[in-house]
Amino acid sequence: MNPPSIESLKLSEHDSAHASYDDDSYSETSSYVTASSDFLADYGAASDGEDDSPETNSVVQLEEKLKDAIDGLTERSAKYRKECLATIAQSFISNDVSSLLERYQETICDNLEKCLKKGSGEEQALAATAISAVAVQMGLDGGQREENSAHGNMFSTYSKFLIKIILDKSASVHARTKCCQGLGVLAFLEIDDMDEVFKCLSTFETIFKDSFLKGDKTAPSVPPLVSDFHSVALSAWTLLISICPWSKVMEIAQNILSKLPELLTSSNVDLRIGAGDTIALFYEIIRCEDAHYLLRRLLDQKKLVADFKELATDSSKSRSKKDKKAQRSNFRDILRSIENDEAPEVAVKFGNEALYIDTWTTKQQYTFFKDLLGTGLNFHLKYNGLMRDIFDLGPVMLDNFSNKKGSHLERHLHNQAIFKARSKIRGKMRDKRTSFMY
Repeated sequence: MNPPSIESLKLSEHDSAHASYDDDSYSETSSYVTASSDFLADYGAASDGEDDSPETNSVVQLEEKLKDAIDGLTERSAKYRKECLATIAQSFISNDVSSLLERYQETICDNLEKCLKKGSGEEQALAATAISAVAVQMGLDGGQREENSAHGNMFSTYSKFLIKIILDKSASVHARTKCCQGLGVLAFLEIDDMDEVFKCLSTFETIFKDSFLKGDKTAPSVPPLVSDFHSVALSAWTLLISICPWSKVMEIAQNILSKLPELLTSSNVDLRIGAGDTIALFYEIIRCEDAHYLLRRLLDQKKLVADFKELATDSSKSRSKKDKKAQRSNFRDILRSIENDEAPEVAVKFGNEALYIDTWTTKQQYTFFKDLLGTGLNFHLKYNGLMRDIFDLGPVMLDNFSNKKGSHLERHLHNQAIFKARSKIRGKMRDKRTSFMY
């Protein structure tokens, strides 16, 4: 779905029939506009200078567009709410809007919670995607993970609703899939409370185990969309395995590792590749702990290698060239890891930097965030302190503008100009919203 235009998002174009979710929404909206006004009063006179540069206007327009989308999440029209959710998700994935998030975090989170709880189908899917994007966006404030941080608050706020949707077989499969991603990223970022992470592991396992072989050792009949759902659940599960303590990994390996090769027979290429990557991750962790006896006891390594070789050379005409290429490449890497204890070697370039993937742990984490953020991942690798911390990229590198002589003053004046331009536009918008409310 394409994000709505700025004009389509203006609340003044919607009449009073667009009632909000609950009776006290009027007071919430009034308080919200007042907070905006107070903010502008503090910063509106920060500079007497004018800056009508394209960059400044672009920032202001993006924030105004997002502000309207955030307001729109309380509207009665489900179609309009979905348009607003799509705008929020895409903007947070591809841009630095951390300053807006800092100012309106409570409003954004409250409205997303309402969409997740009271929406259905596509709206819940979009809400889960937006929640994931907001969680990642918080890393743009420097990536600090502290006790009682916003990440922890987000996990405690949303996890129960996400889990409920994931386990609800009557819910939309697409919504359940996106909720798996949302729960995975929140649990991954909230790493201090491992008991909560373990609960999420159990939830994900409940989902993808339905793709294991049946009692008679035949493959279950799983619709394509459900198979994609199982693949995402496995990916989120493996992401959390990558941060579990050794004692928990050993417990999980004893319970489920022997079953994972059954997923290699799936008709879903992503699930086959995900299963191979997960097995390789277990090999990596177990070898690091010098617990090879677990591998010998839990896996038929000779048969496993034979299965990997078959998948690494698959020439089946029933599969697309794209699927076969991806499968062969991945299973060649997995084979080298299993047989020769060789780590994957991949360099991902972004800007003037590169992320070097040389462990299965890093590969699994990169794959998850790549699936979640798409092309937006490169932006976050470059500027997001939390992402850079996760992938050991070091502090954010200053761009050419930041490195110029006198950059501190220039950046200060640039920010003042943005506040000035934002104040002018919001002043006009505030007048329209006030007339709309009354």
